[in-house]
Amino acid sequence: MKRQTPRSRVIKRSETEPATRAGRWRKAMALAESAVSSGANLCASERLCWALWLTLLMAGALARPYLPIDETRYVSVAWEMWHSGQWFVSSMNGAPYADKPVLLFWLIHAGWAVFGVNEVWPKVLMPLVSLLGIWQLGRVARTLWPVAAGEGDEWQVREQWVSLTRWTLAGCLMWMLYSQALMFDVLLTTCLLGALRPWCSPLAAQPLPGKAVAESGLWLGLALLAKGPVALLWFAVVVGSRPWWTQAKARQVWAGEWRGWGMSLLLGLVVLCVWLLPAVITGPASYVEDLLWGQTAHRVVAAQDHARPLWWYLPWLVVLIFPFSLRPRLLLEGFLASIAQRPTAEQPLLRLGRIWALSGLLIFSLISGKQVHYLMPLLVPLSLLLAWAALRQPPAHGALRLLAMTSGGLGVASLALAVIVMPSLAPTGLARWSADSALVASSSASLSSFLAGAGLLALMSGLWPSSATSGAINARQVSGVQARHDGVLNAQRRLVLGSVLLVTCLLSLTLRPLWPHLDQTAIAQWINGRQQAGQQVAVVGWDYQATWQFTGRLTRPLETLTRDAGSLSAWQAAHPDGWLVIEAEKCLRLPGTQGPLAGMRDWCQAAADGKADTSRIFHQGRHRVMTIPAAALGGLPSASSKRDMSAQERQ
Repeated sequence: MKRQTPRSRVIKRSETEPATRAGRWRKAMALAESAVSSGANLCASERLCWALWLTLLMAGALARPYLPIDETRYVSVAWEMWHSGQWFVSSMNGAPYADKPVLLFWLIHAGWAVFGVNEVWPKVLMPLVSLLGIWQLGRVARTLWPVAAGEGDEWQVREQWVSLTRWTLAGCLMWMLYSQALMFDVLLTTCLLGALRPWCSPLAAQPLPGKAVAESGLWLGLALLAKGPVALLWFAVVVGSRPWWTQAKARQVWAGEWRGWGMSLLLGLVVLCVWLLPAVITGPASYVEDLLWGQTAHRVVAAQDHARPLWWYLPWLVVLIFPFSLRPRLLLEGFLASIAQRPTAEQPLLRLGRIWALSGLLIFSLISGKQVHYLMPLLVPLSLLLAWAALRQPPAHGALRLLAMTSGGLGVASLALAVIVMPSLAPTGLARWSADSALVASSSASLSSFLAGAGLLALMSGLWPSSATSGAINARQVSGVQARHDGVLNAQRRLVLGSVLLVTCLLSLTLRPLWPHLDQTAIAQWINGRQQAGQQVAVVGWDYQATWQFTGRLTRPLETLTRDAGSLSAWQAAHPDGWLVIEAEKCLRLPGTQGPLAGMRDWCQAAADGKADTSRIFHQGRHRVMTIPAAALGGLPSASSKRDMSAQERQ
């Protein structure tokens, strides 16, 4: 019996072992199916939220006109290149334009080639580029934290962090606003993320594969085509600091990667030369000089237009990362965590975030020319750090309450604005003030502001966290880490989508009374009519930057004249039936008692008083723009000349 006992035990164990393995296998399969099902639901919800985010951005961009002077200038440069068939040398009002490379203009041309010349495509282009940048950021985040799929909790935490990083960048106020504007900085950041993605791996023990180097060089070339040499500066900050933030030793990084760095840079320059060499060969000498040296050197050393003190960027940081500035603990914890000792897998991404953010801010603070949107690539490391800190904190209920109160305050202000711009209810003095300002009093503007107020008040109630939601999230916190992370991600999505909806509501509805005075279509079409009639049109007294070329589909540049009596008299003699365009405030301050300046001033005064019925008065924001016939340079016209000019106007 004693000998049979071990044998019976062995038999029992051999009989139960397959059942145990099968049970474990079924349990693992059930867990995998549950994870796949929850992941599929999460992906569906994530795609729906991103579709809503993109729709809101496009709605905000389409709800307003092209804003002078930046947006109207860039779309006009694209129009002149398209109309002239010159694909390498850009021009502005007929003169070579060397301030910016051509990638943005080529993207506009690509849409026009498919859909025809229209105003919609340039407006929806930046929201699409912004979505591509969000996708690129996710690739960068996964490269920074390499975890194989299915490796337990670490893989789930990494995926939650990737989603939080994307939503953090998508929710920053500067990213939202410039994703709806026809500018270069979102495009630059998107291309930079593609160039930096292969070099964000924390593993540096062996050289980068040739395919990854080629990918980096191609995107670097596109970044150079997007905004010029500034792309090299951001590229050098991240790639050049790899010896100090990767897991390998600095000597190993230098020895194993310097060839890859050089090949990426060389390939990027080759892509740049696809445009640069034809532009240098076909462009005039002044264009080549400004393109290769003058523009960049002047902005770095002695900027004339945007020179500001060293500390100028610091107060703006709170505004740029709104609504996350409502959670100051996020930034503080993210920065402190990048200094403290963390698990090996998290050290590289935290070190890179700290080096990228601080180095970029310091370098651009030392540069003479400063604009807020120059810091757009800085939002990437800030998003990495903020998302990392958000993953280790409770859901953003406090920030949601503050955003809800902000929405409520703006809703009340929108309702007040609806009363101000309502012609039937506004007092006489208030209506006169509205007519003389940048606002336009109209029933449609009043209705838009009223709808904005109602929508923002509804958004306030929707954003406010309920006690049931808080209780449910607290209950999930007890159940596990994954459930708590889901609550953090859902709150982050809610915060971002609420912010985007708030901004879109302000741009589309609340600010509707501003858009008629900023819309340049009326004056552009008036100029087009004069040119079609064979009359010359000139701009007097300001630096005209092609504001009306695209909106009026102008095919000829406008002459620019100074407020000099000799040049005005010569122009009048050459174009007796021409027209002048000048700001009313500048025209009314012209000196002299006789001659063309006095004649122009008297005509402007008569037009302002309603006595010169042949002149048209347009608006450019708060400024009034007057059109003056060339005959006015000789003084106020007689009755017969008035009849002649009226006939020309009707024609």
